[in-house]
Amino acid sequence: MPNHAVLPKGRLRAEIFRSARPDLRFRLLVWFSCVIATLGLIADSPAVVIGSMLVAPLLGPIMALGLALLGGARKEPLPPLWALAEGVVAAIVLSYVIAELLRASPFAVLETLPGEVQARTRPNPLDLGIALAGGAIGAYGLVRMRAADALPGVAIATALMPPLCTVGIGLSLGDRGVWGGAMLLFATNLSAILTAAAVVFLLSGVRHKTPTHPGPRLVLGAIPVVVLGVALAGLTTRAVQEAREEDQLAAAAREAVVNLFPGGSVERVSRTSGDDGSLRVRVEAQVDREPTITDAETIQAYIAQQTGKRVQLVLVTTPVLVLDPLNPPPPDVRLLTPTPTPTATPTRTPTPTPTATSTRTGTPGATSSELRTPGSGGAAGEPGRNASATPTKSSTPGPTP
Repeated sequence: MPNHAVLPKGRLRAEIFRSARPDLRFRLLVWFSCVIATLGLIADSPAVVIGSMLVAPLLGPIMALGLALLGGARKEPLPPLWALAEGVVAAIVLSYVIAELLRASPFAVLETLPGEVQARTRPNPLDLGIALAGGAIGAYGLVRMRAADALPGVAIATALMPPLCTVGIGLSLGDRGVWGGAMLLFATNLSAILTAAAVVFLLSGVRHKTPTHPGPRLVLGAIPVVVLGVALAGLTTRAVQEAREEDQLAAAAREAVVNLFPGGSVERVSRTSGDDGSLRVRVEAQVDREPTITDAETIQAYIAQQTGKRVQLVLVTTPVLVLDPLNPPPPDVRLLTPTPTPTATPTRTPTPTPTATSTRTGTPGATSSELRTPGSGGAAGEPGRNASATPTKSSTPGPTP
């Protein structure tokens, strides 16, 4: 180790364990860093998430537990262990409550999973290596006080608070993949930081003088790191294989659709496991004609041939019309605007009132007719009767003066 200014071992141990107590300062930092991290994850803001890492005080109890792993008083590990447990539970519960309140609000949040949340759900062996390096340099910064400036960077690299808040968000969403992956990431960081810190403390000589050697304890503490490393390697290998299979499926589906429908395109290809162990593939495509059952069977057979697996195909197509360009383009195109046609309204015509008349027709051979007018009464020859005789003439029609 470089010869920097070092505190006395007893005082250094006291400072490390004092900073890991669950006092009011520790609780306030946990609560507010959890609020910042949860809101930053939901808002998909990397800068806000990084700020929450700087505020989170969880690195202190983990360093104290790493020092306690080397031996000492029996009651020394209890305060940092209680502080770590309290911080973990408080972060998960508070992030769950915040996520529930935001989902019940009129704001459209968590309708899709933010990228910052997804980044904490798929741990891999690289995360384990980062946590080992971060725990080692963090312990060295505590031992050599001049390197204490590295602690903020260690807090950012190891990322303890965001995974816990992702667990609360995943529980609110009811998504086991989200909260399970985030919990695995936190366990990886916790075990790696604790083991690396204990090794650095041992090499620095900062341990309680005990008759027993701390080697067996370090081996016991390294077991979770090895188990998690193997598990992460297996999960990463499986994830890489699934990604390659998805790329192969997408390429086969795209080639089959374009071959059958020259003007078509594949929009999305997704896959799930069928009940009978087959591969259920859903292909969403835009085509220029109505597909037939023969087209679907051809696509299914081609995908099965390329992947070497039994494929259950779900083909969803959207019709698309593609028109050739006009050469030359029409000079003027006008859309016909429909003119409203007036509706004929029926008109009521008054009916003429009939007038009572009496026409008297003479006997055969008579040359006159009588017209009885209202007011004339009595029989023929009685007083008050007006009679007129109209001679019948045969004349040629002419102009009327």
